[in-house]
Formats: sequence, structure tokens, C-alpha cells
Amino acid sequence: MKKLLSMLFGLVLLVSLVLVTAAPVAAAGIIHVPDDYSTIQAALNASQDGDTIMVAAGTYDAFLVQGKSNLSIIGSEGTSVITANLVAVGVGPIGDAQVMAAVYDSTNINIEGIDFHGAGVSGEDVVGIAYVDSTGRIAGLTVEHVIGAAHGVGVAALGYAGSSTVNLSGTTIEGSMIGMFVDGGGSTLEAHFNNIVDNSQFGAYNYGDGALSATKNWWGDASGPYPYGTGDAISDNVDFTPWLGAASVTQTVTNGTVYATDADTEVAVTGKATVTVSRVLDNSGGPVHTGLVALDKYIDVYVPDATQVTEIVIRLYYTDAEAVSAYENYLRLLWWNGTEWAKCSETGVDTTSSNGYSGYMWAVVTEDTTPSLAQLQGTDYDMGYMYNPLPPTGCFIATAAYGTDTARQLDILREFRDDVLLNSGLGTKLVSLYYKTSPPVADFISQHEILRTIVRVGFVEPIVRALNWTQSFWSG
Repeated sequence: MKKLLSMLFGLVLLVSLVLVTAAPVAAAGIIHVPDDYSTIQAALNASQDGDTIMVAAGTYDAFLVQGKSNLSIIGSEGTSVITANLVAVGVGPIGDAQVMAAVYDSTNINIEGIDFHGAGVSGEDVVGIAYVDSTGRIAGLTVEHVIGAAHGVGVAALGYAGSSTVNLSGTTIEGSMIGMFVDGGGSTLEAHFNNIVDNSQFGAYNYGDGALSATKNWWGDASGPYPYGTGDAISDNVDFTPWLGAASVTQTVTNGTVYATDADTEVAVTGKATVTVSRVLDNSGGPVHTGLVALDKYIDVYVPDATQVTEIVIRLYYTDAEAVSAYENYLRLLWWNGTEWAKCSETGVDTTSSNGYSGYMWAVVTEDTTPSLAQLQGTDYDMGYMYNPLPPTGCFIATAAYGTDTARQLDILREFRDDVLLNSGLGTKLVSLYYKTSPPVADFISQHEILRTIVRVGFVEPIVRALNWTQSFWSG
């Protein structure tokens, strides 16, 4: 009996091993191109929902995604697609088109880091990336020189039997006929923090009844898109305000720093993330929090996926001229929390001069700070300072000597500062040096009545009299 049971157990075990070996359980994973499959299309054909296709640097042929869900196609630096496939689009003015990346009837398809160079593609209609009845995200790539005999479109969100919803960020679309295009089925394109430049017909064209939200993009000129400015043209029904004052910088870094010189900003990343940094011309928020003063130097930091990050440090640099209106040591980084401008929970200032800057404000962002890593979805920042016992717009030592910042004698000092000192390079440096060094002295003076009198009578009042006597020579 024992022998029979042992034989049956062995037989069951053997059959189980055979079944497991013959039919392994499939699971979502990572597919490498060209290590696992030589082409992007072959990897897509073999993929399952939830897979990530990692594409090494090199040039590749066009690809088609059809009937897939939750796929990410991610390129390394130097990954590009240079050919197109003929695809039946048939939406609005676009018929059968040569398409470099087509996404059909699919959900949550993300394309990142793959550049599309259309200079070698020709046809009646040519499209760089087309989402048809699909949803997904396009980020951190370039689409350039997409030109057809009739139409050439960089990125299109199209509805044939249904509609498409696409998020576009950190992308440069240049040298094409039309940069961004929306048509059919109420399709939606959300395009923010992109560089839309040198497209011959339109930077953005809304052909249908959907939405094209294109705020916070760079249109090639600080004046904004044409006909409102001299940048790339836009059609009707395109939401474009506010726009960026300089080109965005988008980089994917691992334990590295993104340098955005046009925005006077550095973003240091601990971990791995794709970061977009932009300079915004105007205040896109509202008033500041009580006790703070904003200095109107706006930047935007966008990190769409911070799941592999433990810490991000934002550094916003300022010049001597930008620092003179505030006591430099009180400078802090402010952020727009959706309701008001508020001080970042972990922020400070480094007043060390370097590379033409007077210093920089910094803010540390983690999962526990305010804002948190999860809130870096296009968060606006501004340079500001906290109120302090001594008025940042006045003369610290004179205020301490008089015991108030409203003494009439201070008016002539402020006028001389604004009309004379701040209108010269040397004067600006002297004012900046004064704001750096005088607050501790003023604080000491304000605490000793005899010293206040000595400074007021023996130092400040003679200067005030001299400025009053000579005002006609230097006043504007």
C-alpha cells in the first residue's frame, strides 16, 4: 500500500513539473530592444498588458500599437525613429498617412525618450505620433521635420470611432508644418511645458470639437504665440495663457542635476526622474501668504513620476539687483499651493556669490515636505522673503536710530538709493553689500538708547541734511 501511494505521489509530482515547465505563468515585465527583440514592433507584438519596452540607443523603424493597455515604450538617450508606416487615419483633413508611431484603440500607452526625425519621410500626409481612439502620455522627446505634400503634423490626438485623450509634456516639436493637432470625437490634448518652435503653419491647431489645452508652453518668442505674439501660430479654441518666457529644459537624470540656465535654476535629484524646468513670465496664481512678500521671479518644476526619487533640491539663483529690495538672509522659496503663495516647508538661502549670481534660494522636496514629491505636477515657485522686524525696503541703521520706519528723514535716504545708487552698477553692489551687513548692526543699535541717539545725531542726520541741500543736483 505504501509503495502504491509513493508511486502515485511521484506520478503527480512528475506531471506537475511537466505542466509548469511547458506552460509557465505569464507576468508583466520588461522587454529590451534590441537584446530581446531586434525591433520595437517585434517587442510590441510579443508584449502583454502592463509591460515596459526599454529601447537602447540607435535608429529604429516606425511602430504600431493596437489593442493594447498599460504599456510604456521608453527610449534611452540617442534613441530615434526615422521611418513611417502607411496607416489609414481618415480623420478630418488627414487621410491615409505616413505615421512614425501610431497608437490605435489602446489605453494608457506611454511613449517617452524616443526622438522622431521625419526628414527622411515623405508622403501626401505625414504624422509623427498619432493617437487614434486611444489614451496615453508623450514625454521627454523630440518630434522634428514632419512635412507632407498636403499635411505634416508632429503630434495628433484623433477620434475615428471614439476619442483620444493625450498628455504631452517635456517635448520639443519643431520644423514641422503643424506642431500639435486635435480632431474628432471630442478628443483632448493636454500639452504643457513643451517647446513648440519653427513650425511653418501652426504650432497648435484645434480642428474639431475637442479641447487643446496648451498653457505654459514656449512658442519660440517671449511675446507668445501668433497672432498674440510673434511665436508659432495657433488656431481658434486653443487655451495658451500663460505661456513660458523661455524654452523649457527636460532631462532624465539618475542621482544628477538638471541645469536650466534660462530659468536661473538647478534641480538636483536623488534617485531617477524626468524633470522639466521652465521660466514663467507672469504670476499664474494669486496673492501671497500673510507675512510673505513675493519678488515676481517665477519658475515651474514638473516631475510627472517621482516614484523612484527620495529627494529633490530646487535652487533658484538671484542677482545683486534682484536682492537689493529685500534683506538677503530672509529670502525664501515660495510655492503656489492652489490657493495662495506659501513658504516651502524646508527652504533657506545661500548668500555665497558665484558665476555672476549673488546667491540662491533652495527648497528640499521629499514625500514628507510641503510641497511633496507627489505635488511636483507643474508646481510654480517664486522668489520671496519673510517679513522681519526691520523693514526690507528701507535703511536698517537709520530705522534703528529713529526707532521707526516712517520717520520723514528716511524718505530722502530711500529716494537717493532708488534714484542714484540703484541706477549704477557700483551703487547696486554697495546697496547689496549694505543689506548683507547692516541688519545685525542695526539690531544692536536698536537695543541701546544712548547708541541710537549718537548714531542719529552724529551720523544719520548730517547725511540727511547733505542730501536735502544737494537734492536738486541728483534728484530725477
